[in-house]
Formats: sequence, C-alpha cells, structure tokens
Amino acid sequence: MKYRKKFLCTAVTGGILTLYFFLYAWSNQEQLRELERPGYGEGDQEQSLQVQMEDGSYSIDLLLAELPLGEEEAQECLAAAAEGLEKLMLNGNEDLHQIQTDLYLPSEIPQTQVTVQWYLDSWELIAPDGTVYSERVKEATTVRIQALLSLQGNTLTWEREARVCPPVSPDSGQKLRMLQRQVQEAQKKPDKKLILPETVNGEAVVWYRKRDDRWMLIGLWTVAALCAMAAGRHREEELRIRERERSLQLDYPDIVSRLSLYMSAGMSTRKAWEKIVDNYERREGKGTRAAYEEMCRTLREMQSGIPETAAYERYGMRCRLPSYLKLGTLLGQNLRKGNKDLSRLLEEESREAFEDRKALAKKLGEECESKLLLPMLLLLVTILIMVMYPAAVSFQI
Repeated sequence: MKYRKKFLCTAVTGGILTLYFFLYAWSNQEQLRELERPGYGEGDQEQSLQVQMEDGSYSIDLLLAELPLGEEEAQECLAAAAEGLEKLMLNGNEDLHQIQTDLYLPSEIPQTQVTVQWYLDSWELIAPDGTVYSERVKEATTVRIQALLSLQGNTLTWEREARVCPPVSPDSGQKLRMLQRQVQEAQKKPDKKLILPETVNGEAVVWYRKRDDRWMLIGLWTVAALCAMAAGRHREEELRIRERERSLQLDYPDIVSRLSLYMSAGMSTRKAWEKIVDNYERREGKGTRAAYEEMCRTLREMQSGIPETAAYERYGMRCRLPSYLKLGTLLGQNLRKGNKDLSRLLEEESREAFEDRKALAKKLGEECESKLLLPMLLLLVTILIMVMYPAAVSFQI
C-alpha cells in the first residue's frame, strides 16, 4: 500500500511539473519583430530564439551587441581616460620624476572599455608588467613611456617621460633582485665554483640551503591520522556497546519466559539457570549472544563457590540494563527471603518484556525507513528526469 501511494505521488508530481512547463513554454510563443539592444556599458547579451521556416522550426542563439558610443562621446571618454592615466600608472610613486617602486601598466582602464598598449624605449628598467628594476641604476635614468588608448576604432596617444632613481632604502623585494643580479654577473666568469655575494646594498648576507619542510606536513598528517584513529576507535566502542545493549534487550524476553516456564514446572532457580545455559551452549556455541554469555559466567561463578544470591545480583549489574537489574534482584530476594509469588512476577515480567521487545522492533523498523529516505529521494529525482527529459527535448526541436 505504501509503495502504491509513493508511486502515485511520484506520477502526480511529475505530471503536474510536466504540464506546468508545457503550458509555460507555449504561453511565451509570441511573434517577434525586434529586439532591444543593451546600452553602452551593459555588455553583450545572449538570446535563445526559435525561428520558423517553411521546412520546420529551428533553435538559434544570437549575441546582442551593446550600443556603441558616438565618435564625439568616444573621444571624450578617451580624453578622460588619458587625463587620469598618469595617476593610475604611478601606483604609489610621488611623481614621474622619481620612480623607485613598481608601476601599474593596465591593458584596460578599469570601469571603462578603453584598451591600452604600452611602448617604452627601454624594457630593462621597467618590465611589461610594471616591475621597476631601480636597483639596476646608480643614478637617475630617463625612460620614455608611450601609451596608445583605443575605444571603438578611435585612438589617442599619451606620452610621458619617467625618471627611474636608485632606491634610497630598498625593500626586501628590491634586495632580492639585487642579489639575483649579482649572482648573474658572477656566473659570467668561467669558474667551476660560484662565489655567492656577501653583501647587498652594504648589508651583510648569510646564505643557507633551503630547509626541507616536508616534516611539518608529515607531522600534521600523522596527528590527523592519530586523531582519526582515536575517533574511529571511540565510535567503534560506542557501536559495540549499543549493539550489546540491543542484543541484551532482544534476548531478555526469551530468558525471562524460559525461567518462568522451568520454575513453574517445579525446577529450582539454579536448575532452571543451568538448563538455559546448557541449551544455549548446545544450540548457539560460545561468544555469540551477550545475555547468555553472562549467564554462563554466572553459572561458573556459582560452581566456583560464589553464593547463588550474589551471583544473580552480579549478573544484573554486569548487564547494566534496568530489566536485568530487576531480574537479578528478584532471583536474589527469592533465595534470601523466599517469595511464593516469584512465578507470577516472572510471568508479568515476561509479558512486559515482550511488549518492550515489540516497541524495540518498531523502533528498529523506523530507523530502517529513515535510512531508506535518501535512496527514495534519488529514485524520485530519477523518475522526474525520465519524465521531463523527453518534454524538454521536444521543446528544443
């Protein structure tokens, strides 16, 4: 019945979605005569259209180009870009007469569509990416910079002269480049050994081989693996305890009913206990069910001389569940004080245990249903795709 409801729900959901998209697609079938182009600065837009011809209907993708600027507007935009280009290019330098740090040479002016092509009479002091090698000069050197600004076929030439000055207090990047240059100069000699420079800009330099930092990575992975192992072991211990408790809960009704049956037949408590243990060892073997294993241990304790009353109570404490604690107490009190109603109490306990077992079985069934929720959702998505894919393909034809 549940399967039929789920199947019907899936079919109805898929049908409603299919009908909705079908109606939505046909409601947008309006004949077009024109398309509105995006304005300047909005960027080009892609449009997916359908064209109807004599031999059929076809899909076509168009790219709507934004409206271009007029010639006067383009020239004004170029002039405005050229006016702010010097400040943009300085990138923190005071002015063009004292260049010591890197420049900013963009290929496009930010927030505009103006493209820039840079031309320098010397790329040795200023690299194409704007890096300034001020450590290469001993005195101020003039470099001519030219930029060609372009916008929609209109161009504007921008020219300036910049003076690259030696660094007064070079930063770490400049010092490293100075060291690299000294090393390159030293390698021009045909010596078998390279003598590393001992100073840079008057500052002493000490060289070392780069340390191998892989030990840090290995240490981190080791710590992570140990944490994962500890968490996994803790998780396994929790699962083991949970499985043991569940096994004890499932076996409790059977143990109580057997004790009640044997003792009602006239057996003593110990004889009934021995009978249950003997049946378990012959039927199941050893190490399979926790409740019966604890009964075997209790029997061995009684055989070794531990009082029967204490053995039953210790049995309940080892099982650590309220039901087993109650059972151990009942059996112990029966031997200590005597209890004529023990058979009746065990019968009532057996009925309650079976009710608890039914509730546990219901809970286990609900857990199984929750575990099946994800596969059911995946199945629903698969069915929706199977239903909607042919409709989507038919819209594109």
